[in-house]
Amino acid sequence: MGDWDHSVHARNGHGLFVALIGHTPVGEQELKAHIAGLGDIDALDRVTARMPGDFHVVVEAHGEIHARGTATGLRRLFYGTDGEVTIAANRADTLARILDAPLDEDVIALRLLDFVPHPLGDVPMWRGVQAVVPGDLVQFGRVRTRTARWWEPPHIHVPLPVGAEALREALDEAVRFRVDLAGTVSCDLSGGLDSTTVCALAAHSSSDKLPALTMPSRDPGDDDVHWARLAASEIDGLEHLLLGIEEIPLFYSGLLDVSGPVDEPLPTIIDQPRQLVGHDLLLGRGSQLHLTGMGGDHVLWGHPAHHRDLLTSRPLKALRSIRGYRAQNRWSLRETLAVLADRRPYGQWLADAAGDVTGPRPAPHSPDVFGWDIPPRLPVWATPDAVRSVRQSLREAARTAEPRGTTHALHNELHTLHHGTRATRILHQVAEHSGLPLASPFLDDRVVEACWSVRSEERATPWEFKPLLKAAMRGHIPDALLRRSTKGEASADAANGLRENRGRLAGLWRESRLAKLGLIDAERITDLTLQPSAPELRHGGLDATLACEIWLRTI
Repeated sequence: MGDWDHSVHARNGHGLFVALIGHTPVGEQELKAHIAGLGDIDALDRVTARMPGDFHVVVEAHGEIHARGTATGLRRLFYGTDGEVTIAANRADTLARILDAPLDEDVIALRLLDFVPHPLGDVPMWRGVQAVVPGDLVQFGRVRTRTARWWEPPHIHVPLPVGAEALREALDEAVRFRVDLAGTVSCDLSGGLDSTTVCALAAHSSSDKLPALTMPSRDPGDDDVHWARLAASEIDGLEHLLLGIEEIPLFYSGLLDVSGPVDEPLPTIIDQPRQLVGHDLLLGRGSQLHLTGMGGDHVLWGHPAHHRDLLTSRPLKALRSIRGYRAQNRWSLRETLAVLADRRPYGQWLADAAGDVTGPRPAPHSPDVFGWDIPPRLPVWATPDAVRSVRQSLREAARTAEPRGTTHALHNELHTLHHGTRATRILHQVAEHSGLPLASPFLDDRVVEACWSVRSEERATPWEFKPLLKAAMRGHIPDALLRRSTKGEASADAANGLRENRGRLAGLWRESRLAKLGLIDAERITDLTLQPSAPELRHGGLDATLACEIWLRTI
C-alpha cells in the first residue's frame, strides 16, 4: 500500500514480477530487458545496484514477495498483520490507519529526547506497526513474514582522487536523469557547497533556465547570500530568485497552520512555513520537481570516530587528527582520553545512558563524538512518568541492542545517515502538501556508496571541510566557493522567532496534547516559554517537544 509518485513494472518469462516505485531512470521496456534472464528473486539486487535514483523495489515470484526501500532510508517500508494477511506500506501512518493501530505513548515519550539513540529511533509511533530497518528487506506471501539484510556499506576504500571522480559521476547521473524525468525542475541555492553542486549539475543538464531559490537570513554575520550571488553569476543557465527578508517567516511562526499528516514527529515539521516559502514562485515557473542539497552534511562529513578506530593500525596519523579536533573544539585532554579509553559495548553504553537522561547536557561538540553517540537528555519539563517510561524503554532495548556497525565510526556514520534521511524524508512529505515534490540526490544509495568508498582518513579530517566534494567539483563550481571557510546557521532567526512568538507558544502549552498524556509539565514549559532567553528553553530540547505537540495535532 502507498501513495506513489512514479512507478514502472514488468514481468518476465520466468514468472518474476518487478516494480520500481519512485525516482528511477528506467522505463517499462528497459526494465523488461534488465530482468529478462532472471529467475531468482534475489538476483534483482545485482540489477538495481547499478541504477541511480531513490526508489522502492517490490519483487514477486510464485507467491513470494520481497519488498524494500533504499539502503539510506530515504524510502522506507513498514509492515503489520491484519488477521493472516501481511500488509506493507511506504508510510507508518498509512499502515496504522489500515490496521486501526493505537498510538504508543512510550514511543512518544522517547521522542522528547534531544537525541533518540539506536535502535529506538526506528520504532514507529503506533503499536502493531513494524519498521523495516534501512538496508533490510521484508519477505512475505507464502513464506513466514521476516526481514533480511540486503545491503552493507562498501568494503573497498580507494584514494580520494579516485573516489572524487566516482562521486562526481554518481551525482551527475543522479541529477541528470531527474531533470530528464521531470522536464522542468528548480533547485535551492543556499550558497553552500552542497546546494551549489546540485545547481551546477542541474543547470548543465537543463535546456531551460533553471530557477535557483535563495532564502536570506536576518543574521548580519550570515554571508550565505553573498556566496549564492557569486555562484549564480558564474554558473551558466541559472535564473537566480532571491527572496526578500520580509518574505521569510521567523522560526516558530505559523505552528498552528502546519499541515499534515507526516508519519513521525521530527523538528522538520515545525519549520514548515520557512521550508515552503518560495514554492509558489517556483510552481509559477513550471517546476515539477525541486532539487535540494539536503543530505550532503550527513554523507560527506567523515565521522571523527574513524580516527579512534585508526589508533590501532596508524596511531601517529590518528593522534595528529585527534589533536586537531581537540584544538578546534577546545576539549580538555582529560575529557578526550576518557572517551577514547571507554571500552563499553554498545548495550552497556545504552543501559548507562538510561540512568542519566535527566543529567546535565553535554557541551556542544563534545569529545563524545569519539564514542558510541551523544548521551541523550530529556527536557526539564518532562514529567516523572515520562522519565520512567524513557528509562524503561532504553534499558529494555539495551538488553539486545547491537551497534549499527562493527566499529564506533561505522555505527556513527550509519546513525548520522539514518537520522538525516528521516528528517529529509519528513520534509519530502511536507513538500507534497505544497504541490512541489522534492528530490535530494546526495541521499541516493549510489552517491552514498561513492562517498563511503573513499579512505576514511582522507574524507574525515579536522584540517579541511568536505575535502571529497571539493575534489569532485573542482572545475565545475566557482573556485572561490571551494575556499569558503564560513557556514550560515540562522541562529538570529531562531532567537528572534522564539521571542516574537512566545505568547503563541505559551497558548499552545495551555492546551497541550502532551500534557494531557501526562508527558510534560505544562506550567513549567509555559513559564520558560515566556522567558525566551532561558538556557533551559533555547538549549533544552524545545524543538523536539514542539514537534511532538504539533504532530499529535496533525494526526
